[in-house]
Amino acid sequence: MSDPLPTLSTADALALLVERARALGREPEHVTAGDSILNEGDTNTSLFILLEGTAQLLKRTADGRHTPVDLLGPGSLLGILSFWTGRPAFSDSVAASDLKVLRLDLRDFERGVAEDAEFARVTQQLLVANLSDRYRRVVGLNLKVAGLTKELETERNALREAVEDLQRTRNKLIHQEKLATMGQLLAGIAHEINNPSSALMKNVEQLTRELPVLFAGMPAHAGMLREGMNAPYLSSGEARDRLQLLQERYPNLSRSLCRRLSRLPEAAMEPLSAALSAKNEAELEMLLRIFEVGTALQSIRIAEARMTRLVKSLKSYSRQEERDVQSVRLDDCIRDTLTVMNHRLKLYDLQLEPADLPEVSCRPGEINQILTNLLSNACEATPEGRVITVRTGMEPDAVWVEIEDQGHGIPEDLIEAIFRPNVTTKRGAGDFGLGLGLAISRDLALKHHGRLTAKNRKEGGAVFRLTLPTV
Repeated sequence: MSDPLPTLSTADALALLVERARALGREPEHVTAGDSILNEGDTNTSLFILLEGTAQLLKRTADGRHTPVDLLGPGSLLGILSFWTGRPAFSDSVAASDLKVLRLDLRDFERGVAEDAEFARVTQQLLVANLSDRYRRVVGLNLKVAGLTKELETERNALREAVEDLQRTRNKLIHQEKLATMGQLLAGIAHEINNPSSALMKNVEQLTRELPVLFAGMPAHAGMLREGMNAPYLSSGEARDRLQLLQERYPNLSRSLCRRLSRLPEAAMEPLSAALSAKNEAELEMLLRIFEVGTALQSIRIAEARMTRLVKSLKSYSRQEERDVQSVRLDDCIRDTLTVMNHRLKLYDLQLEPADLPEVSCRPGEINQILTNLLSNACEATPEGRVITVRTGMEPDAVWVEIEDQGHGIPEDLIEAIFRPNVTTKRGAGDFGLGLGLAISRDLALKHHGRLTAKNRKEGGAVFRLTLPTV
């Protein structure tokens, strides 16, 4: 394996990038002090590389004022998140002095990376340096705020722990710099969804308390709500079988109504028997709506719990925390993930092939994160209407889950590389990936002393297997 190329100084990197950008037809642009580069909330299709001068980042407050967020100098990148995600710009960027910037759109960037190794090297160096600098500034700010709220001795201990934590992070960055940096960036994004998630769950808890009260004196309605809130997930095959059975049992009911009834567990059919026998469509519709409200509340609860675990998982990603290890059934993790992803999986023919598995010791949130990444990849690779298979099984001292798709498969030269950061099979503006999902998933599998492997199917498509030890 060849030695890595030496890191360029910022000035050399910028000079080389300007030279390479000229081959793409891009020249540096001048921005007058006080002019806007990016406006918060606007769509951004360009990446701005600051060559000379100073730019100010501003964040709008609720009352419309602007609060300074950061001051950036040469080598800084403006509009990273909005450029890569396609989401609106997160803050305003204003020229604090006369600037010279290099503007690259997505087509320029992809062409440069594909055709020019030096261009790819320099942009990668600048990206990693920017993300590392921003991460360190965020950590420093958090430590400063924490120190202001503690006594002197507590502050000294906290700073000592922070230095040790930063040292561990630095050691990790030596080996996996981009992965760790992007992991911290994702943790910051996850933190932003924590508050609305908590508010959502409080409202769900209120509905869960109040709805049974509203149905007091109506046992059938209360029972349907309860059944909906405890209804198990049904695979596509199970739902089809129940649909066929209901159409045979009630030939006078419409197919759309039978499809809704097929989602009910057998115990929930008893309160409907009177309405079905009397052909009371109004009462039947009311009971079905109450059941569906219950299933909606159940799905929100599962989704919120999943979001909470993901936020916690991302925050502790680089610290290797050993808390929250639980004994769980792998099938339960699969069921939770399938329920949360039902909006995507319903576009496919989902086949479940479960086995009776023993419990494993793991962090359920992190296992769910792996399963979510694998299922998302399967959905992206498989044409709508085709089969995605989830099967489980055992081997000596281990359990495993396989997710099999009917997509385009993995290029043979990427079978192992697919788990490395920045390796992705997605190409183009409409199908663009950072190549981190599988890298993070394998890292989490190794963290659990397990393994994540991939292979192609002879019939076409790919199979990913997650294996976890039982002892």
